[in-house]
Amino acid sequence: MSLGTKKRRGIEVVTEKGARRVTASKNSHRRKLQRDRTDLMESRTGNPMEKRAFSGRQGASSIGELLSMWPKIMDYTGLSEYEAKVYICLVGLGNSGARKLSLFCDVPRTKVYGTLKKLIDYGLVVEIPGAPKRFVPAAPDDAFSAILNIVKNKANDFTSVVQTLADTHESVKGESSPKRKVVWYLSDDSDIKEKCREIIGKAKDEATVLASADGLSILFNFAHRLLDELRERGVEVKLYSPLDPRTNPLARELSYLFDVKTVEVATPMLFVESDRRQFLLAKIARQGDEKRIESAIFSDDPTLLNMISLLLNDEDRHALMKTLLI
Repeated sequence: MSLGTKKRRGIEVVTEKGARRVTASKNSHRRKLQRDRTDLMESRTGNPMEKRAFSGRQGASSIGELLSMWPKIMDYTGLSEYEAKVYICLVGLGNSGARKLSLFCDVPRTKVYGTLKKLIDYGLVVEIPGAPKRFVPAAPDDAFSAILNIVKNKANDFTSVVQTLADTHESVKGESSPKRKVVWYLSDDSDIKEKCREIIGKAKDEATVLASADGLSILFNFAHRLLDELRERGVEVKLYSPLDPRTNPLARELSYLFDVKTVEVATPMLFVESDRRQFLLAKIARQGDEKRIESAIFSDDPTLLNMISLLLNDEDRHALMKTLLI
């Protein structure tokens, strides 16, 4: 930049110097505040109370982390924001003066002394005699013991109320009608096959399969190894389908290993259940020349299983309802 005449140059030089002095003064003040904050945080004075505060904290690794709890302290105890922040900060520092507290807890210095006085009145802070004034926090266990006991008593009382309601609900539910039963629905072929394998695989005593010709063929394709494993574990496997072992190769092969019976099945379906505990009922659909499982329901409710069984077969498993709808 051209400074012009000597007179103008002198004015320009003086203006720049003045601006630099002001800027430098402000920056120096900011650096001093930051340095004080850093020195206070990182320094290790000879005060054993401060050493315990910095080395003994297990709930938080810094004052900042401790201060993040102030909304909870305010909510649980009824303290104001400033009161909660000052108390938490004192707990983290061990003991402190007002200036140091203001730097750490983001409470204006003009508000710190008034806040400390209130905390002293509450019994949460104690003033250390001497000059300059320093303050220490009361032990949290002692400071909040009354509030903690009230909260615990309320929690215990509410637990008792909930338990009474739950017991009443259970007793009334057993006598009331109608009752809700849970059944789950699947529409993805791979998910249905996976659930079918899961139910069959859980069988410990008996696994029952009731299927149309297409349903039995599909089951054999994705679960034949699992059926072999059941036989090796000593699980009784019963297969019911319209396929006759005397005329159908698949039924004949299965009859060498399992209890295979010929029944009338008019609906394209697959039904599996294990140990009278879980069942899956699936609908077989044709897509071009390919047959696949279109949808299924499953449940572990014994009442639903009994009702489904009534729909599917008679007591002797000799015939099925031809009008069955899935």
